[in-house]
Amino acid sequence: MTQLEAAQGMLAWLVQEGGYVHPNVEARQDATGLGLYATSPIARDERLISCPSSLAVTPALARAAIADVCGVTPADLVHAGAPWPERMLAAVYVGLHALHADEWPQALKHRAYTATLRAPPTPHLWTDAERALLAGTNLAGAVETQAREWRAEAETVREVLKEEGFTWELYAALNAHVSSRAFPSALLRLPSGSETSAASTPVEESHPVLLPGLDLLNHKRGQAITWLSAKIAGAAADVPAISFVSPGQPPGQVYNNYGARGNESLLLGYGFVLAPSPDTPEGNPDDTLVLQLGGMNPEIVAALEKQGIQAGQRFEVRRDGVLPQDLVRTVRVMMADSACACCGGDGHEHGDEDAHEHEHGHNHDDHDDEDEHAAHEKEVAELELELDVLGMLGSMLEDKLSRLEDEPEAAAAARPEIARMARIYRQGQVAIAEAALTQLAERVERVETLLADGPTCPCGC
Repeated sequence: MTQLEAAQGMLAWLVQEGGYVHPNVEARQDATGLGLYATSPIARDERLISCPSSLAVTPALARAAIADVCGVTPADLVHAGAPWPERMLAAVYVGLHALHADEWPQALKHRAYTATLRAPPTPHLWTDAERALLAGTNLAGAVETQAREWRAEAETVREVLKEEGFTWELYAALNAHVSSRAFPSALLRLPSGSETSAASTPVEESHPVLLPGLDLLNHKRGQAITWLSAKIAGAAADVPAISFVSPGQPPGQVYNNYGARGNESLLLGYGFVLAPSPDTPEGNPDDTLVLQLGGMNPEIVAALEKQGIQAGQRFEVRRDGVLPQDLVRTVRVMMADSACACCGGDGHEHGDEDAHEHEHGHNHDDHDDEDEHAAHEKEVAELELELDVLGMLGSMLEDKLSRLEDEPEAAAAARPEIARMARIYRQGQVAIAEAALTQLAERVERVETLLADGPTCPCGC
């Protein structure tokens, strides 16, 4: 059975089980993959496709089915001292359909749905030669960390369920299914009879759930979408359904909106990237470059916490290259004169002047505001500190840029599509690093001008 045939069968099953598919909507497959298409115009506010909540793959359903099929209790489903996370439950539930295809235990209710699943080309499923194309990027480390976690989970699954079929390869593919297909459970919490209109699918505090049929909708950046929770008139199942509502659909592909995701997030979770286009010639506008600082002593950590900054925080630089203010403040704390490091060059916000005086032998309140010489020296010192801060940030970005530009040559064994996606992702990261360095250079020039043209000290020194 082809994937398209499986999708057509799944849509028929969805309707049979109380769901809905608009008569002018059908599944099609082209060079980019499987999707839903409108065969003719569909008016605004008409339902395009609906999934009854009774067909949702939720943690409760998955946990009960796993226990039933494998002869364990829900209490046995523990990994690293904690209950299996929702993602892990969904992945194993889907996997059991493949491992028990010959017998189909009654607890496995999504045979028609799981038949449509094909693993997306996320980096976890690339060959070693293909993953090497990510060397020097943040994504390389993220994939390695995630793979390590998934390998440990797969070992737990085999041990607890006595299901040796859950190999690393299968388990990685199952997690790729879940990451690329899941919706936030917030959709299931919409009050019946209500709707939500947003620029993207809601992603507030929730866990992943699978909604058959709805996950055939592909991503389009900026697509306005509406979700509706309401019972389907005439449906056999007297339960609410989550429906995707037409924004006014012309003939062609029907799109969802996964949110403002950069190529790093799209590649890691969905196995695709947004390439430059006539509308976005520079590439994905939602791309970010993540920077993180380490090597902080306890005094620096404490100083950052007093300013509301978490040590080890990840900072996202966007396409315009503007550095997050908290990143600059963090480096300022790290670069401040050791005699006053607790102030981080940001004034005296810490509220513990007595401790500061005890440690450093002076109290900042003793400064004479009328002492122009001292004020001048302080102004110069602050500008010089700012140059040091900008210099450290520049060195960090130059190092990052050097590693990003050191692009490995695509191995002969690498699939052309994988090499293309890795190249587009790297190009976006390079563009952000270059934009940030340009912003820094302009900032350095302004500070140097202030130092050169600043007021002279009244004492003439």
